[in-house]
Amino acid sequence: MALFVNTNIAALSGQKHLSNVVSRINSSYEKLSSGSRINSAKDDAAGLQISNRLETQITGLNQATRNANDAISIAQIAEGAMGEITNNFQRVRQLAVQGGNRTLSSDDRSSLGQEFGQLLTTNDDIAERTSFGKIKLLNNDSPTSGFQIQTGANAGEQSEITTGNATLSALFGKVLENEGVGDQVFSAMSNTNLDDYGTLGKVVAAYIGTGNASTVDNAVLELFGANAGVSAVKNLGEKAAGTVQFNVGNFTKILTTELPDNSVGAAILDNADLDWATLLPSGTLNEASIVARGFTGDEIKSLHGFATDTLLDSMSGMITQIGRQRSKLGAEQNGITSLIRSNNTMAMNVAASRSQITDTDFAYETAELTRNQIIQQASSTILSQTNQLPQIALSLLR
Repeated sequence: MALFVNTNIAALSGQKHLSNVVSRINSSYEKLSSGSRINSAKDDAAGLQISNRLETQITGLNQATRNANDAISIAQIAEGAMGEITNNFQRVRQLAVQGGNRTLSSDDRSSLGQEFGQLLTTNDDIAERTSFGKIKLLNNDSPTSGFQIQTGANAGEQSEITTGNATLSALFGKVLENEGVGDQVFSAMSNTNLDDYGTLGKVVAAYIGTGNASTVDNAVLELFGANAGVSAVKNLGEKAAGTVQFNVGNFTKILTTELPDNSVGAAILDNADLDWATLLPSGTLNEASIVARGFTGDEIKSLHGFATDTLLDSMSGMITQIGRQRSKLGAEQNGITSLIRSNNTMAMNVAASRSQITDTDFAYETAELTRNQIIQQASSTILSQTNQLPQIALSLLR
């Protein structure tokens, strides 16, 4: 074995091994102190790339869950408001049933009308005021296609929450659409075709029959506004329709107005010249005969029964519509709740997968640290001894 002074190969080798073990110890310290196995790309380049993709998915799922919880909040706010609207409609229909009695005095009927109209107006107020922050949920501003909610972590994973339009005009318009008259135009209504307009035609006829208007055009104007003549029935409740709105005050007159039992009332019916044979299958109203002699008791009963039935059918139809909106909203709410559970489960499983890649295994890493510390101590001892090798050369010079 050669003996060198300028180059101590054994010491250099000891330094190399000591440097390597110190590097491994520092890496163990970093992993143990941070709790992460990958603290830089050099620790595991491929693992870093995979863990970044998993982290993207986890953060997306967590935010999507928060979005979905906002949707649930919207649904709960809207459903609570519609529940109160339904209660009011039930009471309004009860008042219409009570108004079906002809034993009520004019004061009694007026009192019924005050509550009847106030509850309907209150329903519109509830629909106009219900909001999530500054976003209106139940009036004309509520999108017919629903509010889009990002309920997934990836593109194309959206859901809808549909609160609908719960204003009185919109609900009545939906009743008419379901009856197949939504595309018809108000201006096409005449005294001979009211039966083609379903509940709308009955409301107009009842308004005239109780002596509140003398022509179909006047009744439409008073019940639905100045623009009703040129608008389609389906525009009821639509924001763009402007003044085509359900008039609560005039609709209430069907309940509160005393039925005409004199020549004046008979003249109104005669002037309107409605086709009562199609509206009342029994054909009990003959305008020409009524004008000549006034109303008989049976004719008044028939007219009063028709007005009461019209009110009941109108309220029942709107209760059905608000119920459909609540049912759809409830189904969507249940669907989004299921998505929340799915997101939470997926986020948990993806986090577990990421943990396998990025988290420090403390049992393994502490064992490695202990092993490397022993090697460090051994390397330090050997390096100390190898540094003494050039001293042997001095003994040869003595």
